[in-house]
Order: sequence, then structure tokens, then C-alpha cells
Amino acid sequence: MVLALIGIALLLIILLIAVRMEITNNVGKGNEEYQTPLINASGIYSIIRKTPRESISDYKPSQEEIIKYFSNKNVNSIDLLFSEADVSALIKSWNAQMELNISEIEKGDLRGIEFYYYEYMWNDPICTKYIPKGRFVTREDIYNHPNIIPPFHLGCGCCLKQYETKEKLNDTTEMRMLPFFYNGVLPMLPDWKEINKI
Repeated sequence: MVLALIGIALLLIILLIAVRMEITNNVGKGNEEYQTPLINASGIYSIIRKTPRESISDYKPSQEEIIKYFSNKNVNSIDLLFSEADVSALIKSWNAQMELNISEIEKGDLRGIEFYYYEYMWNDPICTKYIPKGRFVTREDIYNHPNIIPPFHLGCGCCLKQYETKEKLNDTTEMRMLPFFYNGVLPMLPDWKEINKI
């Protein structure tokens, strides 16, 4: 009988040790999952949900930089004379275009839009040399290169539009839509100091 009690006691001790080890392992796994959340590990989710609003300022001049640029006397020496009203109109257009394009991307993110194409709101001979109408970019391209978000220069008429169609993107080449990036290389973009008077 004593032997039976010792056997039961050992069995209970082994069972308690096993339960303790299982609890310890599960707690450790819980911490690992918390440290590397699935949301951050998923490329698509993080790309679609992160607005370009914060990162765009690293690539585009601020309103103060533009004002400072126009205060330089050499700017008016390029055969374009800028009145205070011209400068004000260019800055107002710059800010409006920036907001329009970022809002278009944010609205597209809510709807899961994956592709955007370049369109022109007004005649822009500067941008059309670099970006033919209808070139498209992916949301991943925009995430990796926020500098491809218009405006590109002062007086820029280029804007991004959501690509909304049920056709496959491969079929768009028949509609004269081609990718903006070739072989993953960022094409040349206009210098923001090039001016299209509006």
C-alpha cells in the first residue's frame, strides 16, 4: 500500500511538472507573437494602410522653401517675371495639388485600389516630357517612392487617378497605358524649380 501511494505521488509530481512546462511554453509563445505582429509582417497590409502624408515631406519642398526660392533675385532673370500674385497662385496650386493627390491615394487605400495612372488637369509641357499621359504605378511603387506623387514642379498639372476597371492590368496596354517603372528603375522626374505659369 505504501508503494502504491509513492507511485501515485510520483505520478502526480510528473503530471504537475508536465503541466508547468506546457504553461511556460505557451506564455513564451504568446510573447513571441506579440513582439512580431502579423500585421507588420504582411507587406500588402502595411503598404495599403500607410498614408504617404508623412513621408512626402522628405521629397517635396515646403511652402517656406518655395517662398524663399522666389525671394532670390535670380529667379526672375529666366525671362519669366513673377509678380506677387503669380507666386501666390503657384504656391496655392502646389498645396492644392499635393492635397488632391494624397487624398486620392488615401481614398484608394480604403477601397483596396492597387494601381494608379497619371492624368493631366491642364496643359503642362514640363511634365509631359517626363511622364506621358496614362502611365501607371502600383501602390507598392508609391509606398517605395513617395516622390512619384505629383506635383512634380511649380505649376504642375499632373495628378494621380485611381485605376478602376474590371479588366486585367495586362489588357491596359491596348488602351495605351504602360508602366511608369521599367525594370524597377525610377525614371527621371522634373526639378520642382521648373515653372509652368498658370
